[in-house]
Amino acid sequence: MPDLRRLSVALIFIGALTGCGGDSPGSQAGAAAVANQLQGTGQGGTGAGSSQARASATDNDQQNPGSSHAAMRLTQYVNPLIGTLASNSPNPVPAGQAGSVVPAAGLPNGMVQWAPDTNTTPAPSTSAEPGSPAGYYYDINSIQSFSLTHMSGAGCSGNDGEFPVMPTLDATKPLAQTFSHANEKSVAGAYSVLLDNQIKVELTATLRTGFGRFTYPDQQGAALVLDTTYTNTETGVTGSVQQVDSKTISGTTTGGHFCGNSTNVPVYFYAQFSQPFAATSSFTNGRAIMNFGKGSTVLMKIGISYVSVANAKNNLEKENPLWDFNGVKAVADAIWNQRLNTIQVTSQDSTALTKFYTAFYHASWAPSVFSDVNGQYVGFDQTVHKVSAGHAAQYTSFSGWDIYRSLIPLKATLFPQETSDMAQSLVNDADQCGAIPHWVNDNVEDGVMPGDAGSLILAGAYGFGAREFDTRSALNHMIKMANIPGTACNGVTTNGGRASYLQTGYITSGEWGQASSTLEYASSDFAISQFAGELGNTTFQKMMRSRSAYWQNVLNTSLTPPLNAGRNPDGSWIPETPGSTDNYVEGNAEQYTWMVPFNPAGLFAQLGGNTAVVSRLNTFFTVLNAGMSLPNFYMGNEPTFEVPWLYNWAGSPSGTQNIVQQIMASAFSTDANGLPGNDDLGAVSGWYVWSALGLYPEIPGVGGFAIGSPQFSSITVHLGNGKTLRINAPGAPTANYVQSLTVNGRAHNSSWLDVDALANGATLNFAMGASPSQWGTDAADVPPSYGVPVARNVADAFNNHGVSADGSTNTDGQGADFDGSLYSYSSQALASAGAAPGKPFVFDGASFMLSGGPLDNAVAVGQTIAMPAGTRGSSLVLLGSANNGPGSGAALVTYADGTTTPFTLAFDDWTLNGGSAAPLNPIALTTTYRNGGDGTNNAVKTYLFAQTVPLTPGKLVASVTLPRQVSAGKLHVFGIAAAR
Repeated sequence: MPDLRRLSVALIFIGALTGCGGDSPGSQAGAAAVANQLQGTGQGGTGAGSSQARASATDNDQQNPGSSHAAMRLTQYVNPLIGTLASNSPNPVPAGQAGSVVPAAGLPNGMVQWAPDTNTTPAPSTSAEPGSPAGYYYDINSIQSFSLTHMSGAGCSGNDGEFPVMPTLDATKPLAQTFSHANEKSVAGAYSVLLDNQIKVELTATLRTGFGRFTYPDQQGAALVLDTTYTNTETGVTGSVQQVDSKTISGTTTGGHFCGNSTNVPVYFYAQFSQPFAATSSFTNGRAIMNFGKGSTVLMKIGISYVSVANAKNNLEKENPLWDFNGVKAVADAIWNQRLNTIQVTSQDSTALTKFYTAFYHASWAPSVFSDVNGQYVGFDQTVHKVSAGHAAQYTSFSGWDIYRSLIPLKATLFPQETSDMAQSLVNDADQCGAIPHWVNDNVEDGVMPGDAGSLILAGAYGFGAREFDTRSALNHMIKMANIPGTACNGVTTNGGRASYLQTGYITSGEWGQASSTLEYASSDFAISQFAGELGNTTFQKMMRSRSAYWQNVLNTSLTPPLNAGRNPDGSWIPETPGSTDNYVEGNAEQYTWMVPFNPAGLFAQLGGNTAVVSRLNTFFTVLNAGMSLPNFYMGNEPTFEVPWLYNWAGSPSGTQNIVQQIMASAFSTDANGLPGNDDLGAVSGWYVWSALGLYPEIPGVGGFAIGSPQFSSITVHLGNGKTLRINAPGAPTANYVQSLTVNGRAHNSSWLDVDALANGATLNFAMGASPSQWGTDAADVPPSYGVPVARNVADAFNNHGVSADGSTNTDGQGADFDGSLYSYSSQALASAGAAPGKPFVFDGASFMLSGGPLDNAVAVGQTIAMPAGTRGSSLVLLGSANNGPGSGAALVTYADGTTTPFTLAFDDWTLNGGSAAPLNPIALTTTYRNGGDGTNNAVKTYLFAQTVPLTPGKLVASVTLPRQVSAGKLHVFGIAAAR
């Protein structure tokens, strides 16, 4: 039935693309091409000959990527076995030495990722990666089973592995079988192996279904075992299996439990077979043992669902209605080929092509589809929902801490609609569970890794063009999570470090790695600020922009060299050395010192300037995959992803051009150990793809790229907006140094490219050379940094909402919170004390007016405040207080003639530590109570204090710079005025 087959394949192809997000152009044309190919070659049925012939032809096709052809044969350059063996990192993160990728049969973002499992418990001590999670490891030469679901590159237990299937000649004996890699073949969309017992296993897949072909040796028993009572990581799970008819079974198992999470996730299946079950088959105790006679070739089709058996059946019927194994395999290849053709590169180096397209392949697995063909999915509230209009799918598998840095900007740039669906999925999760989750597997917030990665993902997706999601709801969730400690998704706190972070400006408790996680929150604060500004919420934009400067609170500049370091609640420093790991998440003090990607200029100023920075970076990169302990670059883990590009900000872009190429050459290869560590659902591979393009999305939430050097002479990128980016770098990669660059024919000297330059397509023409040049080295050519801007006046410096009306509440993060614990000054009490907001009052000869707006004081983060023209007098009076104080820090008065007067700004705690301390400052105002976030009055006296700073007689005051660091707590300034 060639016509029916053609129609079926076309439907599968179109449906799969739609489920993947629908960004790939020409899906119907591609479907027709595949259908024509199938019809023309007579492929189909269960025969293997034509399939093998086509595979052989494909393998020998040396068509040059980047030529004028619309679609190159790119799947030939994908080797899914890269990354299945341990790297050479000396001290990797726990379970992080192997890439933990699997050679799965599946589609981009596939719900089904059907792959062999060489171990169903952590890798044994005899392996190259002891303790690594269950999955596939190249050095283990036996296969336990072939399970339907996986997470590519996840380095923790419970990473799926539902519905293990195993062919056998005798189901009464142990099922595990040895094999040789010489008899194994893994390609994009398919996997096959001839086991040592001579059973041949061939797997392929659609988006939500698996298709297996099992060929048994002549005159031997043919059996298949499907077990619902264990996964590839857990034993003793609850499962069941039922016989539906003579060729069909269905059932369910219990998934979930990623990284020790206790939540049970039901998973359902519906499976059909090409032959009837023999009478000796059994379907009891959650285990299906299916006998088929001797010397058979058995086809197995299986649909899965997280909603119901009925949906699993529907997925199977809609995505794979026929028994054409070769046809489905060809469609899978075509879909992968279309995905890979999004980026076409030119090279005669097959190794370079294999590294690049395998990285792109690995970066295409996650996040994965979670909804069914009919749009249904089980939400975080455990009820069945349907994907809303305008969106193609609900997604899961968000490795947040990992993927926000490289993978999400890549997907948003190439596939904005698909990525918008991913963003909407996180918003849906938040609407259902109470907060944006930061590590999602199935419909569970696993609570893995610190920080606020969910906000970073959404802001990053938006910044790079994926904007078709509920941005208002997203921002509301971000605001609540940023301002309300304890905000949780189904009881899992998503912002554990926020309480101390809001109280003191750095983390002291509640989060893993207090020194490093302070930087994670600073990055998320900056990204949220950018997102809020894009949506027009300038109040929250300013609040979060200033809060992003809290990275300064954990930079100990008294050390040589200065280091990111932890602090105690009283403000004292925790002793650290460059190799310290005690207060750091999967890294050390030196590695995290560099993690201020949104404000390198501010960081460099405190590290001694560009010359000192370049020298320190050069030392940092003497080791390129250092692991956690050595104070050097660690390619195998995410926190240092952004460091190679920092040379651009130090006026030395040739350093970036040099070191990125070295990393790509030494930390990545085409061997089984060719990934530097856990791929973390495509995060590491995403970094490689960007690096090969010579671009990197350095700044969280900001659409733009640090420019490196392209590693191919010609690159064509089919952007998700329908436009084309062409990158020409004749002589690359041998000539690796940028001599000059034009963008759309105009000279471009900056080592930064704004994403808006790609809006209408762009052509980047690089002139390359064998040695460094002066391109990008001028001060005007440095990429942007985002410190706290100079304030035009005192009111413009306000970044905190610390005064509230009596009875007002703050449950959504949009109300007042002076001290980080949801307490605030009462506006009525301040009025009673003589200072009604919006009305002037005088203290110590200076006139002040408390703000009546939502921002009413400035938390000191080193910002400079311009004073009104003509400001002079005998002294300046600063009105303010500290929370969790008293606190003090170095401040500066700058005069119009450029001279300065340093002083120490010091304020008492706003409640005098609950009334237990005596005031050191003059008291300007006293109130008898303060307001709580729950709307009640708290009968604790609060104060506003004054500090007088003598001025040089006759000089005009230009500005005041507030302390960058405070001895303890936070300093708040409500006003600055000159006393006559």
